[in-house]
Amino acid sequence: MTHAQTTAAPSKSRRLPWITLLLCAATVTMSLDAAIEVSGTWLGGVRIVELERYGLRFKHIQDLELWRLITAQLVHVKQLHMLSNVFCLLLVGTIVERHMGPIRLLVLWLIGGSMATLISTLFAPPPWNLGTGASQAIMAIAGAGLWLAITGMDRSKSLLLPVTLTIALALTLDLIDAHYPKPGHVTGLLLGYLIASVSERQSRTATRR
Repeated sequence: MTHAQTTAAPSKSRRLPWITLLLCAATVTMSLDAAIEVSGTWLGGVRIVELERYGLRFKHIQDLELWRLITAQLVHVKQLHMLSNVFCLLLVGTIVERHMGPIRLLVLWLIGGSMATLISTLFAPPPWNLGTGASQAIMAIAGAGLWLAITGMDRSKSLLLPVTLTIALALTLDLIDAHYPKPGHVTGLLLGYLIASVSERQSRTATRR
């Protein structure tokens, strides 16, 4: 295989990345609504325990409150952080959705994001062990983008720049805030990579049949 063949991007759908746009809109809407409900203002400070109505713990799954797999990823403690998350989701989600399609993008967000959010709750003491925020799902989507680049399916700047920026921003904020990469973010990245790999293998198997 020539270098040109390795680095050339596969054909991408030119359709509107509607799942990415829908997730961005839902994140902004629900996060601001929760902030107004708790603090009375859309930029008000919110303590994580005040998001109990929306957040996610393992106990909630045991109680079959499965809707929290969605709501937990839409609300945020800090609304400026939410806006930066939406910016990254729009950047990386758009390019990954055009490669992998809307259904796989939704799987990355829902499965990768919620599982990584649950893992993040293991590293905080009660009652602060409440999973919230979109960053775990964004890292899962970035992990899928990383898989596309590492496997040579697409090494174009249109993929590499959003993926690199998203991962670098998340890890930089982690180092500033916690002084180490947060387990939820690392888990999201690895899950996204794994989901992309498994999904592609299933797609190739179905094609051969």
